[in-house]
Amino acid sequence: MKKNIIIALCIIALFIPTFCAVGYYISAQKSPVAERTVESLTLTDVEGNNYVFDKKSDESKEVISFFIEMNDGAERVDELPDQLKENKYYEAKYRSHNKDKVYKYYFTTNPNEAYYIDAQRKVYSIDSEKAIDFLMTEYAASLYETAKEPELKVSNMSELKPYSINWRYKAGAGEFVSTSYKGTQDKSAKYPVSGSLMLDFSNQPDYVTVKITEGDKVIFNDIYEKLSPSDIGETTKAYNVEVNAKWYEADGKEYCGEAKYIFTANVSAPASFYLGENTIEQGEFVVLTGKNVTDVNSIVFKSEPEINFTPVFYKEGDFVVALIPISLDLEYSPAYNFTISSGGVTEELTLTVSKRPAKGMLYSDIEASIVNRTRNDSILSAFEAALKSTVDKNETTRYWNDLFIEPVNRSIQWGFGRTVELSSVKQTFVNKGVDYIVVQTDKVCAVNAGKVAYVGEQTYSGKLVVIDHGFGLKSWYMNMSEISVQVGDKVEKGAELGVVGNTGFANGVKLHYEITVNGVHVCPYSLEDEGIKMYIGG
Repeated sequence: MKKNIIIALCIIALFIPTFCAVGYYISAQKSPVAERTVESLTLTDVEGNNYVFDKKSDESKEVISFFIEMNDGAERVDELPDQLKENKYYEAKYRSHNKDKVYKYYFTTNPNEAYYIDAQRKVYSIDSEKAIDFLMTEYAASLYETAKEPELKVSNMSELKPYSINWRYKAGAGEFVSTSYKGTQDKSAKYPVSGSLMLDFSNQPDYVTVKITEGDKVIFNDIYEKLSPSDIGETTKAYNVEVNAKWYEADGKEYCGEAKYIFTANVSAPASFYLGENTIEQGEFVVLTGKNVTDVNSIVFKSEPEINFTPVFYKEGDFVVALIPISLDLEYSPAYNFTISSGGVTEELTLTVSKRPAKGMLYSDIEASIVNRTRNDSILSAFEAALKSTVDKNETTRYWNDLFIEPVNRSIQWGFGRTVELSSVKQTFVNKGVDYIVVQTDKVCAVNAGKVAYVGEQTYSGKLVVIDHGFGLKSWYMNMSEISVQVGDKVEKGAELGVVGNTGFANGVKLHYEITVNGVHVCPYSLEDEGIKMYIGG
């Protein structure tokens, strides 16, 4: 018996070091991080930039030591202040005992609002002096809008970061922090420039000089304000460009510095823009054509007053083309002033708009049960959602040609732009298409050449066909009983699409027909009488 007790005690003694090690490991995982046990620190700022400190350099050791001291000097509080709970935070991963402990640091530009949450989800308020020390480091730059390096946009293209920069921004207790670097930007960046070099900075500098060279030949070397289109000419050439910008220090200003930008400008003849016609009626659209446009993404379009529409430009041979509708939903204006910029060139064009003649109310005796079943708010919203992808996707090829035709050779019941009262439910709406009085066997024809974009049936439209004529222009054919085309079919003007019917929002056999430009309803009448007027013809 005594022998067995001795053996058991020996076995227990053998496992005591293991029990102690396990206990120490568990205790270490729950205890605050300690400088002596931290192997590395990975810090992720509020913009997702990562910094790794692994004790292999004096700087890394100092950063780790600083964070441990900041943690140790913090005061335990009940919870994070409400105003910080939705803020982005710094994530710190302390590698210790082969395991990561994740801390969350909530910093703002106010040193009195600094907190952290440890791996046990305990909240601590950071000493303001320590917070100031952190805010003065380069790792706090993501907290300051003024710390961001000023970017340069060339001729409305994507932003270019500096090739080199010396930058100072106010941080911490109102003191300046300095940053500088050289050679991080790719000097091979190329930008199309039409006629003149347009420079736009994210922070407008006080002084800008531009040096333009062609090989060893200096074309221009002076302040930016003196640069004119004649300095670079209209001949297609590639120039090396160096831009130097300065932001002066001044009272009340929270940043200053200087930066250099280097890129290649591919210069071509200046862009020019033309309207297909100068006067239209509200509810119609106009064609805007651009010449010498090397990149449609460089075009910036503005309208005064606003038209609540962003034109999309498409290539048409050596030109670019956009269709611009003046919707019936807009408050009437007798004129719209368009400002179009591309590659350093800005043009202003004026479109005169005549008011659509007022006409009397139309009355419909369509039954309330049909209206409630096929044309309430939820059904119209569902129809819009179901056809959104069809509206958004446009053919980049122009299919239409010459005059448009009517989809059926019949009399009009409800015309475009007419106000219709549904007497049974006491509701009114403005008709955005054309409704025809038809015979049951009438064939529905394509009003111009195009590609079938949609075939289907919706509660509001009934059986529906949508033809894409290119450049955002589409025709819609509703209430059909039979459809004889499929999505993807290319159809010519006058091609049979199906048969009229009594499906969807209809009180008897009919055809509802619409024309849209990127989802904006437009009047089809002028297309049938005059076609589409374009600067490039066709």
